This record gives sequence, C-alpha cells and structure tokens, in this order.
Amino acid sequence: MTATKAQEPATTTATALPQGAPAHFGPHVFEKSFTVPAPREAVWAWLNDPATFVDGQVWPFRVEFVGGGMEPGVLNIHHGPAMNFVGVVGEMHRPVFRDLHYLYGSYAVTLRWFRPTRLRFWLAENGDGETVVRLRLDSLVRRRMHGAWTFLLKAYWSLFPFWTRRGVARRERR
Repeated sequence: MTATKAQEPATTTATALPQGAPAHFGPHVFEKSFTVPAPREAVWAWLNDPATFVDGQVWPFRVEFVGGGMEPGVLNIHHGPAMNFVGVVGEMHRPVFRDLHYLYGSYAVTLRWFRPTRLRFWLAENGDGETVVRLRLDSLVRRRMHGAWTFLLKAYWSLFPFWTRRGVARRERR
C-alpha cells in the first residue's frame, strides 16, 4: 500500500505565539495519520457533514454551527465540561483539505493550560481504494504542560480512526 500525499495548501510550520499570548505558553503540534477502507469522497462527506459532530455527541458535550454547515466562514462551537472550542471554518479544498481556526479564548481543561488554535485534515487516496487521513492540531500550551497535553491528545485521537471507519461505513450503507 503506497500512500499518496495530499496537496498541502496550508503551511505545516509550528504555531507561532500570537501577539499578546502569555509568555509562559509555547506552540504545540499534534499529528496523526490513519487509513479508512473507503474512497476519499465518502470519507470527505462524513468528515464535513455537521450531523457527524452534532448528532454524534454524548451528553453533556455539544457541537453547534452558526450560519451554515461545514463551509468557509461558518462559526462553530464544541463545548462541554472543561472545554470550549470556538472556531471558524477556514480554507477548504474538496475533497483533500479542511482547515478550522479556533478563536482566542478556546481552551481544554482550563484556559491556563491548553488553548487549541487550528485543526487541519488532509485526505489522500492510497491506490488500494482506501483513504489516508492526516490531521494536525496546533495549540498554545503552558510550557510545563506539553507532556500532559500530548498524552491527552493521544488518548482522544486514538479513538477517531474507529469513529471515522464506523461512521463512513454506516453512511455508505444508507
């Protein structure tokens, strides 16, 4: 199986500290790749359907979209206990790339430790009828908490391949 690399319309350099960010915060990058046994268009459709995130949330978490669906310029919020991710959908290149920019004030656990800034997805066909999904989450993290944030992200995103495979398969059966 040979993965083809998706066009990268956005840079992949480390997150720079925005002007005004606390001095004790530093950039943090988390990346993960996995394969879904489905065509890229099917994975793209699932990943960009607001119902995937709105209907799939367990209480007390919730996802909301304001002003449309998964389209550039649309605001969204993913909130619940110990998290508030407010974002705007950025650049999209169907069916290979989606960018979500989190707004200042978004946080996980506490605003004093973890502040996500950007979430990107790239989708590439691998030549075997499967799709390689690559994601990258950029964050600002209190410097002494980098290891804890990496641990939490590995735990959370380890489930995302399963959710994606299951969700795409269910969608294709409809």
